[in-house]
Amino acid sequence: MRKITEIIVHASATRPAWLARRPITDKLAEIRRWHTLDRGWSDIGYHLLIDRDGTVAAGRPLERTGAHVRGRNTGTIGLCLIGGHGAAETDAFHDNFTLQQNAALKAQIALLQARFGALRVTGHNQYAAKACPGFLLPQWLATGGDTQALEAPTERATEAARLRWRLAEIRDTAASALGNA
Repeated sequence: MRKITEIIVHASATRPAWLARRPITDKLAEIRRWHTLDRGWSDIGYHLLIDRDGTVAAGRPLERTGAHVRGRNTGTIGLCLIGGHGAAETDAFHDNFTLQQNAALKAQIALLQARFGALRVTGHNQYAAKACPGFLLPQWLATGGDTQALEAPTERATEAARLRWRLAEIRDTAASALGNA
């Protein structure tokens, strides 16, 4: 087993009704298709997915390095919440996700930490100029995932966050221009 040090939370950026009433296996297959056919990856980039009803599905095996954050895949587990289309980094969790997903996310983090030890937990937007996962994970963690505490409007992005986004945009543009995308 590879050494795991961190969980990185993502969103699929799909609408709430995306493949509604279809099993999570169908959603997993569609995201796997996006990653393998559209991006040319060897498998789905995420290790775990959490559906709108709280159902959890395994994606890429935990033993294999994921493909979910450029430059941050080694030693990490990619955990993806289904939903989040049109989300902003400053949204509250409940703006884009369900109570069932909240409970499942807390449970998965607890299970992974029980298995691998005290893992750092971050959001994709802490490493890239993206809204993903569609909420501020540090605030969510600070409240223990208490959705009531998260109902207050969140602050706009800090200057540091805006600079981090700009640097990530520059990096991604340079990588694309050099053919490393």
